[in-house]
Amino acid sequence: MKSLLGLGGILFAAAPLLKAEIDSEIPLGIEAVTGLRSSYVHRGFELAETSLDFQMEAEVTLSDETWINLGLAHLAESDGDFSETTAYVEVSHEWTKKLTTGASLTYRDRNASLLDSGLDLGFFTSYAINDDWKWHNEINFDFGESGVHLATEIAWSHIVSDKSFVTVEGGLSVVSNYLDRDGFNDLYARIAFTYAISDRVAFTPFFGTSLQLNDHAGDDVAYGGLWFEVIF
Repeated sequence: MKSLLGLGGILFAAAPLLKAEIDSEIPLGIEAVTGLRSSYVHRGFELAETSLDFQMEAEVTLSDETWINLGLAHLAESDGDFSETTAYVEVSHEWTKKLTTGASLTYRDRNASLLDSGLDLGFFTSYAINDDWKWHNEINFDFGESGVHLATEIAWSHIVSDKSFVTVEGGLSVVSNYLDRDGFNDLYARIAFTYAISDRVAFTPFFGTSLQLNDHAGDDVAYGGLWFEVIF
């Protein structure tokens, strides 16, 4: 199964799921994740405080170079009215051992949110600089907000043991006509540690931050959380 990045964003959108660099046999290619986070930050916007979420993703392999990811997710604020339900499909193609490109189509249904519900169309490239470093670029057209979000990020991963690995990522985002923001949006970073209890079960504590760069943005945000992952 290919590497997935689900943190932060559902995975998703958004997160962001994290997939181990550790090899394992996955009969059905389905991953379920449930988690708790102190804040939900989406593209530099803090949409909710303490929240619970559930995510499920399946991978369909079309060839050795091409695959499709299908996902569903739901997040709800523990002590508030915000909720978000997400469905998405993502197509990826591996051109070389280093370069992967793809496209995604996502629908988000939000309640009591700063950002509107709607479709989101994205295009991305991922370049493996070496075994530890990856460079990811993504542009998203958010039809709910009629805005554009562009992000570039670098990620470092390292296998700690045969059961665990650490991932550190950081990036910069730029927006156009996104709510009331234009130009540089935020600097963001996250560190996560994944420990595999077995080849099917793992948990991942994570910590992250979003530093606001826009005059119309709110305060900087720091958050933490824990994901529990099951593969079947």
